[in-house]
Amino acid sequence: MQIKLRVYLLLFAFLLFLLDLILKLNITTQISFLVMVLIIFGVPHGALDLYIDQHFQKKAHNQKVFLVKYLANIVCYALIWYFLPIAALIIFIIITAFHFGEIDWIGKTNRPIHKIVYTLLGFSWILFLLSKNIDFAINIFMKMGRSNFNVNQLISLAAIIYPVSLAFIVFMYAVLFFFKDQFFFNKQHYYYALLQISILILFTLYMPLWICFAFYFGFWHSLLSFDKIRVTFHIPNTFDGWKGLLFKAAPFSIVAWFGFAYITFLTLNSKDASGIFTLLFISLSVLALPHLQVFTKLKLKPE
Repeated sequence: MQIKLRVYLLLFAFLLFLLDLILKLNITTQISFLVMVLIIFGVPHGALDLYIDQHFQKKAHNQKVFLVKYLANIVCYALIWYFLPIAALIIFIIITAFHFGEIDWIGKTNRPIHKIVYTLLGFSWILFLLSKNIDFAINIFMKMGRSNFNVNQLISLAAIIYPVSLAFIVFMYAVLFFFKDQFFFNKQHYYYALLQISILILFTLYMPLWICFAFYFGFWHSLLSFDKIRVTFHIPNTFDGWKGLLFKAAPFSIVAWFGFAYITFLTLNSKDASGIFTLLFISLSVLALPHLQVFTKLKLKPE
């Protein structure tokens, strides 16, 4: 289940830790690194949904039908963000929990109980990230109009969620230890999973927010997603194979890049330029719903 790639990515996380420890990367460098990673890997990893959908269609599938449905999902979810931001946030956390849990998971996925377990782990992970970075999260929540979020309540809630979410992750892996045969193709995979989550937690605890987000979403999540697509399309695991995959994603990636650039332009020319992260967060979230509907069709074979 992508064991080698996961090991390489975790080693890269250690390299990032050393670079920050030695160089003390400033905020400008961190954000520049984040933007670069999102442009190269973050956005393109969701730009192959049309090809994925066509791959699983038994009959010739009309691209226009797919695009209309895809865009309709985006518009509907964007309207929910505009009129019901709290409901939209809850939806985002749920779908992200499932998607992140699905990508991080290296066990079996054929039974409902497997999906429930990795969704719970994904949910705990999302709550852990949000509560760990509550100061940044508050800035986003406060800019969501008509949200009525209370800063003190959010801080108090985060103080409770932070240790509870972390403890629940530990509890889940402790339980999985006794059911390795039921949840993993190979008992050894359990220990890979345990090492993986331990390193990710340590990285999140001790790395700056922007570097952490760049690694987890830009490298970890995006490259593991790309690799799933690569295997599904039978693309060789070579430099040319990966380059070809990125070029295949280029058309829709370019559209998304222009969209984010336009949002950035509008925000930087407004009276409240700090709202750029809120708009980018919402923009990414409205893309997450239709992306999830397509991406869950991909399944990896056991190694």
